[in-house]
Amino acid sequence: MVQSLSAGGEGATYLPGTPERDELARRTIRVLQLGVIPSGLAMTASFSASTLLADQMTGSETKASLAAVCLSIGGTLAGIPLAALMARHGRRAGLAAGYMTGAIGATLALLSAFAGRYSVLVLGMVLIGTGQAANLASRYAGADLATDENRARSISLVLWASTVGSVLGPTVALGLKSLFADTAGLSGFALPYALALGLFVLAAVNISRRLRPDPLHIVAADTGSKSVQLPSLAEAGRVLAHPVASIALIAMMLSQAVMVGVMTVSPIHMSQGDQNPLIIGIMLSLHISGMFAFSPYVGWLVDRIGGQMVILAGAGALALGAEIASNAHAAHAGGHLWGLFLVGIGWSCCVVAASSLLTASFPVERRVSVQATADVLMTALGAAAGVGSGLAVEHRDYADLAHWGALVGLALGVVATVALVRHLRVTRRITL
Repeated sequence: MVQSLSAGGEGATYLPGTPERDELARRTIRVLQLGVIPSGLAMTASFSASTLLADQMTGSETKASLAAVCLSIGGTLAGIPLAALMARHGRRAGLAAGYMTGAIGATLALLSAFAGRYSVLVLGMVLIGTGQAANLASRYAGADLATDENRARSISLVLWASTVGSVLGPTVALGLKSLFADTAGLSGFALPYALALGLFVLAAVNISRRLRPDPLHIVAADTGSKSVQLPSLAEAGRVLAHPVASIALIAMMLSQAVMVGVMTVSPIHMSQGDQNPLIIGIMLSLHISGMFAFSPYVGWLVDRIGGQMVILAGAGALALGAEIASNAHAAHAGGHLWGLFLVGIGWSCCVVAASSLLTASFPVERRVSVQATADVLMTALGAAAGVGSGLAVEHRDYADLAHWGALVGLALGVVATVALVRHLRVTRRITL
């Protein structure tokens, strides 16, 4: 199914290869970064508070991990609707709607901290997940105006902007809770959500007012496309049939599963070892810095040596980090700090490389559909891994869970190696 996408004259003076177009591409990335920074802070503050708040509400590790994973569930549910909105009206409308829905979710989560209602927290986290879907879509918006030579770097620069907010989020959120722990009870967890509410609104206003002209309208005008394909999960079969895009999709899904599965229950594991909430927040901040802080270097590497090589390196980092975490005792912070940091690095390598490969594999009119489908599948598997992580820790232990994550990372490495060897063989035949 296709949908008309009117450029509204936005593409008339921004021809590819002109200085005006290059400046527009740089400005678009800056605007997207100024949306990703506050929304990233809002999401990580919400996520880091949700596990501990739900654990205190219910006393159940499964329910605590479910509350956190609801962020991924919300991102999964929102992926297709937001992409459909972008297909009809452009990136600006979809991103702004995602951030405003996140603000509504933060409001509900704030109220749950005062009321002590787990169900309200769960609903709030689902809606906050819509902000995550918007942030994921932002990286593709950064690639809309990119060239083949700088596509991965453009994606990575948008991801990199998440570093500021995402790294500070857990430390600020749990640091505030730690300061007020003796007097505020559950209501002390309202502070991270109040912060998230204001930041989501700030992100939405920035995108609404400044993402003009819309990058998707411009690229549609470049190719003369009058319509774009509406997103559909049926797209998954076509992606898996593509030799390069299939590896990208598998890398995105498995790296998300390892990252979410290990990250979700690590705060609970450390809390059971009587580690200070501030230390737990620092662990999450280091993990998220691994996910985002080095992404420009990852993008640079992808543009030069290829996405498949970087996916292979990312799989190795995922496996090593998860295995280090699996051998970390609850009371010892060092293993968690290093292990989760490496897991974040592995995730960054896989997602930046896969996003670039996926975008380059399809024409403009299919990109929104393909990108949305990939993100939905990625976040869905991550959500399943997060829910499963709570069950695994309750019925086995944290060490087993993290070890299983390491095995998944190794499996991804095998798949990436096979794909790389096949690609090199095909390339060699062509050159001969």
